[in-house]
Amino acid sequence: MITPLVIKELYKTYRRCPSCIDDLNLSLLFEQTAEHHEITIEDNRLIIHNMNEHSPFRKLLLNRIHGIENFEEEVAIVMQSSIIFLNKKDDGVNVNVKTSRPSFWQRLKLLFRKR
Repeated sequence: MITPLVIKELYKTYRRCPSCIDDLNLSLLFEQTAEHHEITIEDNRLIIHNMNEHSPFRKLLLNRIHGIENFEEEVAIVMQSSIIFLNKKDDGVNVNVKTSRPSFWQRLKLLFRKR
């Protein structure tokens, strides 16, 4: 099961893009999700065809993908500020968007505005 702690660890583990696209383990993505998700690579982009045509997560630049991680029921595509989870058992797709915590100075400003 994907928990908030697991998601946090994915962002921590895949902080940077790999030095080479060959290090992404794209074969894992195709092997594990081919039955339910139509995925292709065209013009240096990974395209997930069963997503909405207007979704910003449908076409992903390969050099923006930080890692691909296999889980029991899902495969995660990790990027800097989002993770796409492709379900292995059906055509389900879930997206996690990383929210940033306000900086110390932003919290201090909010504290003084409330008074």
